[in-house]
Amino acid sequence: MSVGPLVSTSLAAVGTQLKVEELTLSTYEGPPGTPVSVTGTGFEVCDQAALTFDGQHSTPATVHVPEISGTIMVPQDATAGPHHTIEAACDSGNAYQAEADFTVTSGGGTTPAGQQTLTLDPDHGSVGTPIDVQGTGFAQCSAKTVDLYVVNGRAIASAIAVAENGDFSYKEVVPDPTTPDTYTFRAACTGEPDIYADAALVVESPAPPVLTLDPERGAISATLKATGTGFRCPEVDFRWDGGEPPFGSAAVDESGSFTTEITVPADAQSGEHTVRAACTAYPEQYDESTFTVTDNGTNSGTSNGTNNGTSNGTNNGTSNGTNNGTSNGGTNGGGDQSVAVGWVVGPASLGAALILALAAAAYFGRLHRGPRWVRSHVRATLRPAAATADLTELHPSGEPPTRTVRLDPHADPGSTDIEDVDR
Repeated sequence: MSVGPLVSTSLAAVGTQLKVEELTLSTYEGPPGTPVSVTGTGFEVCDQAALTFDGQHSTPATVHVPEISGTIMVPQDATAGPHHTIEAACDSGNAYQAEADFTVTSGGGTTPAGQQTLTLDPDHGSVGTPIDVQGTGFAQCSAKTVDLYVVNGRAIASAIAVAENGDFSYKEVVPDPTTPDTYTFRAACTGEPDIYADAALVVESPAPPVLTLDPERGAISATLKATGTGFRCPEVDFRWDGGEPPFGSAAVDESGSFTTEITVPADAQSGEHTVRAACTAYPEQYDESTFTVTDNGTNSGTSNGTNNGTSNGTNNGTSNGTNNGTSNGGTNGGGDQSVAVGWVVGPASLGAALILALAAAAYFGRLHRGPRWVRSHVRATLRPAAATADLTELHPSGEPPTRTVRLDPHADPGSTDIEDVDR
């Protein structure tokens, strides 16, 4: 006896309009192991949805707002009788859920729940996921083989050998392309399709390919570690700025991952570049990461260090010492240009004044006083005296002096006194 749908719905207010969720089942009765296709409508707000049987055995559903769809298996331990429920609910909360009644029958005769079982490990995965298929209880198959296929879908394998104890095994890889959804695998005795077992496989949306470079910057010919995940192919190629040919390649393992070393091309220019890792067989599966080629520092270091250092140290020092010294002495005094460099010849008052001035400059220099402070607080007055003094610069043994000062004799300018006016 077929029992029509008894739908329990929830209400959610959206503005002033009420939204009603409903479920439709492909069948409303069946023995344990029966796959039931579920379609839901009115799910206006839904990111992810799940199907349950009597509140258990949760199975993901596909969401296409405002509809959801999926397949759930009647559990093997479900008791015969009515009052069972298949429910769909969204992760957005209880505001979006619906359920329908289901009656579990005893089956009678040979059914998927009689002796045969089919197990998928794992029972979910994306394109490229390897699936281990295991069957038991097929000893009564006359042909001693089973056929594996997707219900209302493609054939997977035929004439899979069944052992004497009724077991068989097979390995399958989710093919590309396969739309994310819930699919029912069925193993049926060859020539005896009434002897079968079903299992559900949830095909998930694949994770996108991701490429990571370590480090992310370096000089030409540098070695990088390239790591990839989500590449559903046996091999990837590496391209520099999308050019040809590839400058490297790597093998991809069964999980879609790889780790390898690649070398920055020797002719790479400084600046930011794009490294692309793409499946050799499926170039549409790719990811890109940026790498910055840096200068090796030779030219910049020489220019900034050697040239600037010579200019600022040697040239400026020579110019400030020699030129300024000669100009101040020769121009103002107009004295004898034949006086030996490094000697002070003339009135002692001038020499004493200069020595005192140098001492004062050193003293106030140690105190980090500026010129404005010195002009406001120090006063110098010349006084006459006759003497000759050496002006000598101390420098490390074996090294030449860094500056030269020439002073010429002048007429006696008078006496010099230095007084701190604020003490």
